[in-house]
Formats: sequence, C-alpha cells, structure tokens
Amino acid sequence: MVEQLRFPGFLTFPFVITTVSPCVPTRSLYSKIVMFAAKTFAALLVTALAVSASPLQARQSCTSTYTVVSGDTCNIIASKTGVSTATIESLNSSINSGCTNLQIGESLCLSTSSTSTSSGSCTSTYTVVSGDTCTIIASKTGVSVATIEADNSAINSGCTNLQVGQVLCLSGTSSTGSTGTGSSGAIDGIATYYDPNGGFGACGSILQNTDYIVALGPNDWDAGAHCGQTVTVQYNGKSVSVVVQDLCPGCQGDHGIDLTEPAMNTIDTNYVFDGHINVVWNFD
Repeated sequence: MVEQLRFPGFLTFPFVITTVSPCVPTRSLYSKIVMFAAKTFAALLVTALAVSASPLQARQSCTSTYTVVSGDTCNIIASKTGVSTATIESLNSSINSGCTNLQIGESLCLSTSSTSTSSGSCTSTYTVVSGDTCTIIASKTGVSVATIEADNSAINSGCTNLQVGQVLCLSGTSSTGSTGTGSSGAIDGIATYYDPNGGFGACGSILQNTDYIVALGPNDWDAGAHCGQTVTVQYNGKSVSVVVQDLCPGCQGDHGIDLTEPAMNTIDTNYVFDGHINVVWNFD
C-alpha cells in the first residue's frame, strides 16, 4: 500500500507501507524443529546410557559373588566367606556406611580380577562344622591355631565367631615345635606343673597329685569342651599322655599348659629345677 506524506512548503514524497500477516511457521521449518529436538534427545539418551553402564561393567569384573539371605549383616557375610567387611564394602558401593541396607536376594561382589583375598593364596580349605573351635580345627587339620587365625582375618581375637559352613583358608603347613618332633595338630606351648591336692578340677572331678592330667590355658579351654580328652605332650624326644581335667588361668604364653608332677617328670626329670619347659602338644 502506497501513501503520500505532505509537508507544508515542501515536496510531496510517496511512502510505502507494507502490511505483513502474522508469522506462521511453514511445514519445512516445523520439520526442522522436530528433527533438531529428536537429535538432541538421542544425544542425551546415549550419554545417560553410557553413565549408567559404568557400574555394570564394574560388576562384570567380579570373580566371585555372594547372595544375601535373611539375617545377613556385613560381619556375618565376612565370617561366612572369609572376605573382610572392609573389602565387601569397598567392592559394593550400594552398601551404606553402617551396612544397614542389605536386601535379601541382593548379589554382592566379593572379589575382582584386581582384588586379592586371603583365599586366593590358600593351598587348602576347611569347612567349619558344629562344635568346631580354632583349637579343634588345628587338631583336625595339623595347621596351628596361630596360622589359622593369620590366614583368616574374619576370625576375631578369641576365635568365638566361627560359623557353621564357613570356609577357612589353610596354609597346608603343619606347625612343629622347635624343641619337639611335632605331630598332627601340634601346638607350641609352655608347660608348668602343679599339685591339685585332692581338689575339684574345672571339669568337675576330684583330682589327685598322682593323676596324669593337664590343665589348659584360657585360649584353649573352649568353655570346657575338651574335658576328658586325651592330650599328648612332647619334650626333647619324650612324650606323655594326659587327660584334660582342669583350667589354668595363669598358664604362661598363648597356649600354656599345667601338668601334674608325675606327668611332668615323665618328659623332664629336671622339671623341679627347670620350672617351665617349651613343649609341643596336641589333642589325640
């Protein structure tokens, strides 16, 4: 549309006014917008999938796993598997700091191709059965209590947290005493002597000075589980068989024992002067 502008005393100038209808996107422009949005969404989706795939790749590198059952805690799982609680938590980022969010049926990673556990260097293993203690296992397997505890970090200092079905790592090397010949389940200890003088032993029997008996130290007492069991004690090529009848709270060392005088005299005729001797002993 053409309009004329008139200014008094000046020339008249034509002025063009163009009327423009409201802008409506054409089909071509609309298609381009849709295509751009689709490409953007696809790029975001690929990124999201790439991020979420990272944990899955980590799980795929597990060399062993454990499925959570009712009643499980990190400590119980550690006890069952021989894998430390710290390792379990470090390999499973879904576990919270207090290990209170375990789910029944959840699959936990116990080791990866780059993670070494105590079981990795085991030459043999032992499965815990009802009634087992570290001392009993040592007697059964010929591996010393100290070695069993060293090879299995899940075992606490008193060896009171063994679980039936738990698989323990064994080095496969029997312990032998430095002064004895050693035998199956041999335990190094310090032997002293005492006179029960007709008193009651911790196993409930009256004990005489002439009896061939042994009193076990606290680490091997196992709540009286060995009462009545025969023990062989060796010293300098000599040995004597004695029966567990008492507890010795003050015995020396980790696996010290107390023998009656007749038993002590059998393996060391100079026992009165020696006072105590280093022996090797085991449950028969």
